[in-house]
Amino acid sequence: MKKLNLLIGLLIGFMILSCSSDDGNGNQEPTIAGELIVNGQTYDLTKGFIIPNYTGSDTNYDTRRFYFILTNGDITLDNNDFVYSDNITQLIDFNMYSSVSGSGTVENTTYSNYMWNDPDPNFDFSQAYIDHSGINTNVVIQNNQYVSADSISSDDLEGQATISENNGIYTILFSFSNSQNTISGTFTGSLTDLNYQY
Repeated sequence: MKKLNLLIGLLIGFMILSCSSDDGNGNQEPTIAGELIVNGQTYDLTKGFIIPNYTGSDTNYDTRRFYFILTNGDITLDNNDFVYSDNITQLIDFNMYSSVSGSGTVENTTYSNYMWNDPDPNFDFSQAYIDHSGINTNVVIQNNQYVSADSISSDDLEGQATISENNGIYTILFSFSNSQNTISGTFTGSLTDLNYQY
């Protein structure tokens, strides 16, 4: 009986060891913060970056405008030029405008997409909106520079993005479509400030 109890104890010990967390092994996959779905194909989005609204007094800059990028690699700015990590394979960039009343902020609201290639004469530019965004998959980066990608422009798409922020954590939902393409995605996480020099 003592041998059986010892054997059971050893088996339980091995099971606990085999089920233990891998937190300390350094081999964990990156946390997936969201996804980009293009025509049924899903791509991971693990990083978010932002150029916040200009808050100064120079009238050459629009205080309604801000810009963010969701991707699967790192991005920095060097003399206000984008520098991309070579492992980036997908990214979506959003050129955004807060409403007139929300100028100078990233509003927690829904942003409608303005279709430049099929403009709506009744589009309300005083409300929050998206202006020229790019959905890029199969991205090729060489020497930290963007070379090519399979790209779709929001200029041809109906759509919207909804942004909410709570204690520095952003939740972003977006969807675009036309007769040829269906695009959607989500992201939840912090956005790294790219420190654009105005």
